[in-house]
Amino acid sequence: MASQDPSQVYPLYNTTFSLHRLSPLYTGSNEPLSNSRLRELARQFRDILAGEVLRGVRVGLGQEDDALARVGALQTVTWRLLPEEETWSAEDETELANDDTIISLAACRGMMVTVTYEKMAYKAILLRDERRDYTDASMVTVRKETDGFQHFPLLLSRMPGSLREAFANFLVETFDNRVSALQFSSKYLTDAFERYVADVSMGEDGEELDMIERSRVLRNTIKETLVVVGFDIPGASAALKTIDINIAREDLPRMVARGKTIGRQESSDSPFFDALATYIKGHLALDLRHEKVRIVRIACGAFVLGAEGKVKLTHLTGAVDEGSSRGAATRRLVNGFMGHAASGSLSAG
Repeated sequence: MASQDPSQVYPLYNTTFSLHRLSPLYTGSNEPLSNSRLRELARQFRDILAGEVLRGVRVGLGQEDDALARVGALQTVTWRLLPEEETWSAEDETELANDDTIISLAACRGMMVTVTYEKMAYKAILLRDERRDYTDASMVTVRKETDGFQHFPLLLSRMPGSLREAFANFLVETFDNRVSALQFSSKYLTDAFERYVADVSMGEDGEELDMIERSRVLRNTIKETLVVVGFDIPGASAALKTIDINIAREDLPRMVARGKTIGRQESSDSPFFDALATYIKGHLALDLRHEKVRIVRIACGAFVLGAEGKVKLTHLTGAVDEGSSRGAATRRLVNGFMGHAASGSLSAG
């Protein structure tokens, strides 16, 4: 995609989302949701935001919410199917939203809700359960919906707290499901980064690229890398909260190569973290593997992922071959979030 106009970029990209896990949505039907049904849901949610009632209780958002008080009056609420990235275009959005045809979920990534005020638009994306870790949309097999449940285990939202709470409550009241914040451990963050690096280092034939080509791809895709280290030390000085570790793009390929050598010696399969931990321990006497040391954020040219459950995926332009490996790596990254959401326990929140 040549244009970097925000309106022309696939909705998953270039936005910082908060992640939540959802239990299955009860719709009472095994049929996919149609756009006409989604338009009705949008109308109901707009009524709530405008101060109407939900099951006899007034739940509209008041002006005490500072963020919403500054964005002007509520304009529109849309709820529509989100096509796969390969078939999505901004020009098709209006036409798709007004189409009453029941589109197969195999052709859709999920559903997108957009709440537009005078000065700001907020959105939430419910990604459907693909069940397995596919890298190609054409290989996706949709879960057979049974007993009237639809499976959208991952919710990505960019909304102020009160609006997100209202949307979560609407889902619970409408679909009898549960919503819970999604968080990540240090190991999950480092494993996700390691896997992404490995995925973009693969050619179309599934074989690892040679050293020169792999270095070029890593420099162009991962670029500079930031690892934020935190400490779980009760009573520790407030001055020591986090340490930022910056890795230049030129150093990353060498770190990965060095980590593979360390991994062969120690029977490890985490080349980036092995090299980083060895370097930091040798130069700062800080053991990144200590139980009180945590990785709280990893940021690179392709994505930002935080332990608190926030993610930003970056839309990158470049050569066709690089785009193919990036697209597959990004899809596996998101599918990893979905698997983490689907496998975790749910609690209200």
